Amino acid sequence: KDSLKNKLNIIQNGIDDNEKLKANQDFFEIMNRTLKLKNSFDFSFDSLNTISILRSSDNYFKIFNWFIENDDNSYRFYAIIQFRNPKYDLIFLNDNSDDILNVEQAELSSENWFGCLYYNIISNKEKRSYTLLGWDGNNEYSTKKIIDVVKFSRNNDIKFGQPIFKDDNQKSKKRVIIEYNKKSPVSVQFNKKSKRIIFNQLIPQKKELEGIKAYYVPDGSFNAYEYKKRKWWLILDIDARNKDN
Repeated sequence: KDSLKNKLNIIQNGIDDNEKLKANQDFFEIMNRTLKLKNSFDFSFDSLNTISILRSSDNYFKIFNWFIENDDNSYRFYAIIQFRNPKYDLIFLNDNSDDILNVEQAELSSENWFGCLYYNIISNKEKRSYTLLGWDGNNEYSTKKIIDVVKFSRNNDIKFGQPIFKDDNQKSKKRVIIEYNKKSPVSVQFNKKSKRIIFNQLIPQKKELEGIKAYYVPDGSFNAYEYKKRKWWLILDIDARNKDN
């Protein structure tokens, strides 16, 4: 664990991209070996407190997730998925977000992943389907929050994105990208009681900046996606002060 922690420190505080990438390769190889050990699914990894380690509520899988901040203020994300059942291999996610077109409608895979740092796993009603909330530092001008879906097939092939985000009866998205001004605090959080993902309504700082997401800021109101009939339905202008929300 100490060697993992040391490598992680260089990944996050190295002097340049080359040093960070070398440490990241070493970190990957040590994690790969460690997660193949018997009973490693239940290892605590307490010392790795600067990466995201999430476990699904049904104990089916865990995600180990971290990033490198590049010299140009962009980010590259890394993730390993481990299953409780040791007969299934580890899955490594390849961040290809720079080359993904029409990202809210794209069906993605482990090799073609929209990289981010996940901070919540929500179990969907459909078996082996989960909604993921994530953060992407993006660049020096804007930040993104991501609401995505991951689904495992019977042999644990992995797919990201399902058309279950409904802004209205006609239109569906396979994931939701919320992009906003770097300096603005924007919340995207799941409320278990109401089964809603609640997030800030965003507007451009000036009307002429409409469409340029780096200038979008919260306007004080909130929207939500509510889970009903295996879909996430958009609800505009909710009362976020209500305890049920």
